[in-house]
Amino acid sequence: MHLPYLVVMAFSDELIHLPSLLIVEDEFLIANDLRRILIKAGYQVIGLAGSVDEAKTVVADQTPDIVLLDIFLNGDQTGIDLAHWLNDRSIPFVFLSANLTDGLMEAAKITQPFGFLTKPFREKDVLTTLEIARYRHAHSEEAKLRRQQTIQIAVNNAIVSIQDREQLCLAIATQIHQLVSFSYLNIRIGLPDESSFYWLMLEKTRMNTFERVNLATLLQNEADELLLERLDREAPDRLGEKAGIFTGETFDQLCDTYVTARSCRDNFGVQSLMLFPIQLKRNSLTTIILSSTLAEGFTQKDYEAVSLITPQIALALDNLLAYEELDARRQIKAIELAIVNAFRNGSNIDAILSQVAGAINELLPVDLVALYQVGRPSETAAIDSIVRKDGVVFTPLTRQTIVHHYQVDADEWQKTLADLKASLVKPTLHVGSQFTKELTDNVVGALYHTKLGLQSSMYAPIFVKNQPVASLILGSKAPYAFTYKDLSTLQDISIQLALALENLLAFEQIKTLSEQLQLEKTYLTEEIKTSHNVEEIIGISPALQTVFTSISQVAPTDYTVLITGETGTGKELVARAIHNRSDRKNRAIVKINCAALPAQLIESELFGHERGSFTGATEKRIGKFELANGGTLFLDEIGELPLELQPKLLRAIQEKEIERIGGKGPILIDVRIIAATNRNLQQEVTSGRFRSDLYYRLNVFPITVPPLRERRDDIQPLAQYFLKRISKKLGKPLTSIANTSLHQLLNYDWPGNIRELEHVLERAAILSQTTTLALAEPLLASPRTHVPLIAGQPEDTIQPIEETMRAAILAALAKSGNRIRGAGGAAELLNLKPTTLEARMKKLNISANPRPLAP
Repeated sequence: MHLPYLVVMAFSDELIHLPSLLIVEDEFLIANDLRRILIKAGYQVIGLAGSVDEAKTVVADQTPDIVLLDIFLNGDQTGIDLAHWLNDRSIPFVFLSANLTDGLMEAAKITQPFGFLTKPFREKDVLTTLEIARYRHAHSEEAKLRRQQTIQIAVNNAIVSIQDREQLCLAIATQIHQLVSFSYLNIRIGLPDESSFYWLMLEKTRMNTFERVNLATLLQNEADELLLERLDREAPDRLGEKAGIFTGETFDQLCDTYVTARSCRDNFGVQSLMLFPIQLKRNSLTTIILSSTLAEGFTQKDYEAVSLITPQIALALDNLLAYEELDARRQIKAIELAIVNAFRNGSNIDAILSQVAGAINELLPVDLVALYQVGRPSETAAIDSIVRKDGVVFTPLTRQTIVHHYQVDADEWQKTLADLKASLVKPTLHVGSQFTKELTDNVVGALYHTKLGLQSSMYAPIFVKNQPVASLILGSKAPYAFTYKDLSTLQDISIQLALALENLLAFEQIKTLSEQLQLEKTYLTEEIKTSHNVEEIIGISPALQTVFTSISQVAPTDYTVLITGETGTGKELVARAIHNRSDRKNRAIVKINCAALPAQLIESELFGHERGSFTGATEKRIGKFELANGGTLFLDEIGELPLELQPKLLRAIQEKEIERIGGKGPILIDVRIIAATNRNLQQEVTSGRFRSDLYYRLNVFPITVPPLRERRDDIQPLAQYFLKRISKKLGKPLTSIANTSLHQLLNYDWPGNIRELEHVLERAAILSQTTTLALAEPLLASPRTHVPLIAGQPEDTIQPIEETMRAAILAALAKSGNRIRGAGGAAELLNLKPTTLEARMKKLNISANPRPLAP
C-alpha cells in the first residue's frame, strides 16, 4: 500500500526539479511538437528560437539548463556556431538533425554536445536522451568542480610558500599557463601607504618558459622622461583598476587611454588583454594582466578559469608581503645589532663602516657606503670614511685614491664640499635622470660617477643631540637602485647609527681629554723638575721695564710673539708671563726645545704620530700642538728647527690645523705660538738656513730681552732673590753678600747672563762657612776666543791681512798633508774652491810642499 505512494511522491519531486529548456529549431511544426512532448513530461520550456540571434536573445533574458539545438538553422550562423557560444558559457545542449555526414559529425563532436536526436523524433527517444544529457551534465559539473579544486590546490602548493617576488611571479605565470595560453604576463603590486610600486613583466618563449622584460624597453617610445623614475612608487597609469576581457574595439579604446596597453601593442604586437584585479588584505592595488598577440586571444571561459585561482594568488601575495615586512624588520634589527657590534669591536672608523656596510648590503644592495662629517663633534675625532664593495666584502677607499690623476679646480672642489655639507643635512634620493642632472653642478659626485660608475645615491643625516654631525651615504652602480621606501629604511638605520656614533664621540672625547690631562700632568711634573722655579721676572732697570710694557701690550691678544736675546736672559720667563696674562692662562703652556731633540724626532714631538706609522711607533702619540690645544705653545730655540720641518710649522700656524705622522686627516687646533731664539734670524734667512715666510709669520710682535750687562741695576735684586732661594734649598742661613763680592758682581760683564749669575751664587753658597756669602773665587773677564796664526807668535801681535791669509793656508796645508783637493783637503778646510785656493797660493808664493818655518 505504501509503495505506490512513495513512487508517486518521488515522481512528483522529480517533476518539480526537472530542468528548463530552450528549443532552437527553424521548423515550427517540429519545434512545437518537441515543446508538447517536453511539457507533458514535466519540463519547463522557456522559449522557441528559429535562429542563432533569437537564441542568444532568449539566453540573455533567462539562462536555460539545457538547449535542444538544430544543427541546420536559417541565417549565416549554424547550430555549430551557437554550440561554441553555449560552450563558452557552460550551458549543456543536445543536437537535433535529420541526417549527419561524417564531416558534419566531426565538426559537431568538437563542440562537445551532451547527445544527438535524429528526426523524426519519438517521445521515448527524446525523454531518454534528455535524461542521459542531464546525467552527463551533472557528472561533468562534478568533475569540473573536482578539477577546479585540484587546480586550486596545485596552484596553492606551488606558490603559497615562495618568498621571493620574481620567483613568485614566475610560478604564477607557470600555473596560469596550464589553464590559458597567453604571450605576456604583467603583475602589478602597488602599496600607496608605503609610496611603493612593484611591476614585473614576463614574456613566454618558444620553449614555454618565461623571461623578464625590461620595463624601459616596454615604455621606450613614451615622451615622459620621468615615467621610469616614478615606477618605484606609483603605477604608470590606471590600467590596473580595469577588469575583464579587452579585444577588438574595446582593446583599441584601452590603448587610446592607457600608456602601458598602448606600449604593449606598439612594441610587442599585443592585440587582446585580460585584466584581473586582486584584493589583498593590505591597502594594495594589485592586478594581473594577461596579453595575447591574437585578436581573439581570450574567451569568457579563459577568464573564468583564471578567476578560479585568483584567491590562491591573493593568498600567496599576502603571504609574500607579510614575509617581506617581517624580513625587513628582522634585517633592520640585524643591521642595528651589527652597528652596535661594529662600534664595540671596530678598531677605527674604516673598520666600523666596513662592518656596517656589509650588514646594510643584506637589505639594500649597494656598491659604496660613506660616512661624511657635516659638523665637528669633537676637536680630535674624525668620522669621515668611505668603503666600497670589493667582491663580497667592503674595503676602505681614500679620497686620495679617487682624486688621483683627476684635474679638479681647488676652489670649485672646496665650494662643492661646502654645498654638500649644507645639502646632506636632509634625507635625499637621487636616481635616474635626477642623479645625472646633479652631476652638472657637483664635481664630487661627477668624480665618483666617473671613477666608480655610480648612478644612484641616497643619504640620510645623523643627528646627535639634535645637531647634524654626519650623513650616511649609499651609492649604487644601478640607475634605479633605491626607492623612497629604501630612503625611509635608511632613516631608521641612521637613528641607531646616531646612538652608536654619539657613544663613540663621547668615549673618544673622554679618552682624548683623559690623555691630554695625563700628558699635561706628566709635562708639568717634568717642568717643575727642570725649570728654574722663578715665579716672576726680577728687575727694575729701564731696559726691563720696556720688556714689561711689551708683555702687557701683547698678552691679551692671540698674536704670535718672537722673543730674542742672548742665552740665559730669561726668554722662557717672558713667554710664561705673556701666557699668564692672556685669556689662555687656565690652560697649559707647553714647551718644546727645538735644539734638544734629533731632527727625526722633532716632527713627532710637534705633530704626534699614529701607531705603526714608522719603525718604533708602538703606540699612538699626541704631539705638543694637540697637547697645547686651547693654550700656548712655546717654541724655544726656534732657530735650530730643521729646514725641512719649517714648511709644516708654517702650515700649522697659518691653517690652524695639523696632521699626525701616519694620520688620515687634518686635526683642527687652537694654539697661540710664542717662539724664542738667541740667533739672528734675519741673518739665518739671508744665509738660507731659515725660511723667510716662517720668519715673517713668527715676527708679528718681536720682544728683545736685554743681556744682564745692559741692565746692571737688576744685578743686586737678582742676587738677593737667588740668595734667599739657595739658602732655603741648602738649609743654610745666608743673610747677605760680602761687599767685595757684591762689587765684583756689579762690575762683571756676565756673558752667561742670569743663568751664570745663579750658578756663581750657588757655588759660593755651597762653599760658604758663614751667613755672609763671599765668592769662592774672583770673577775674571771672559777670555777672547782666538786661534794663533803661527806657532809661537805672541797673542797681542797683529799681522797684515796677507800674512794672516798666508799663515791660514800654511796651517791648512800642514793639517791636510799638503793635499789641496778632495775630502779633508786644504780647500775644504778653508771653505774655498780649489781653484781659488791655488790662485791665492800662487799670489802669496806658496808651494804645495812648503818648507818648515825657521825656529
